[in-house]
Amino acid sequence: MTTSPALSLIVAISGLSSTGKSTVASYLPSIFQPPDYTITILHVDDFYKAQVDLPKREGLLDWDCADSLDWPRLEDAVKRWKAGEEVKEGQTNPQPNFTVGEEGSRPDNPADITHALLETLRGEVTQAAITSVPAEEPQHILLLDGFLLFTPSAPSTLRSLLDLKILLRAPYAEAKRRREARSGYDTMEGWWEDPPGYFDKVVWPNYVEENSGLFVRGDVDGDVDVEVCEREKVRIKKGDNGGLGEVLKWVVAEVRKVAEKETAPYDL
Repeated sequence: MTTSPALSLIVAISGLSSTGKSTVASYLPSIFQPPDYTITILHVDDFYKAQVDLPKREGLLDWDCADSLDWPRLEDAVKRWKAGEEVKEGQTNPQPNFTVGEEGSRPDNPADITHALLETLRGEVTQAAITSVPAEEPQHILLLDGFLLFTPSAPSTLRSLLDLKILLRAPYAEAKRRREARSGYDTMEGWWEDPPGYFDKVVWPNYVEENSGLFVRGDVDGDVDVEVCEREKVRIKKGDNGGLGEVLKWVVAEVRKVAEKETAPYDL
């Protein structure tokens, strides 16, 4: 793949654990398709340090802080992609690894992300490309999926490469319910299960510390600080996120604004 600055776009989808980042990211390649677009996905979960090098918080291994990630390796992958080099850590134009059905095809496939919704979004993106000035090559999008991607603890050199920063959120009670409903995680060292109290001792405090500055009075369950988000160029969906279908529609619209070079007021 060869990219050029005019035709490359780096999008970061970040936020609290269990807010649907990876689910939303997995659908975007089926919406932004060749010949108009290519999407390469880098999952931040593939850039953890070895478990032996992880820090601890409250006596527990901390997988949810900035110090748990191998930032130099992630930044190197991003820069190699931007230079048009092969990025073996990423997946280009992957499709969702499950079948979409009108009622959701399996329990963790959101029922409101339907075949009809994907067809509608794909058609809108394709029609916009048809009516625009034809490009000689596709628009190349690098999609970063993971937590803490543009928080103060992330390297400024990486943050400066991001063209679009999207933060997904969920209220404390809902995020805790989702996280604790998960059976565990497949890591380089094997299977990891959250120990008792992990969400309250590790996940939530890390999220609040890293993201409170984006919200009025530091209340991450409260109103967004529009002035700060405008300055930091962070996009956050206004009001309740709703189902993941609504989140997907909003994310697609935000990506289109940048990809189609629209100018729009900051929407919260």
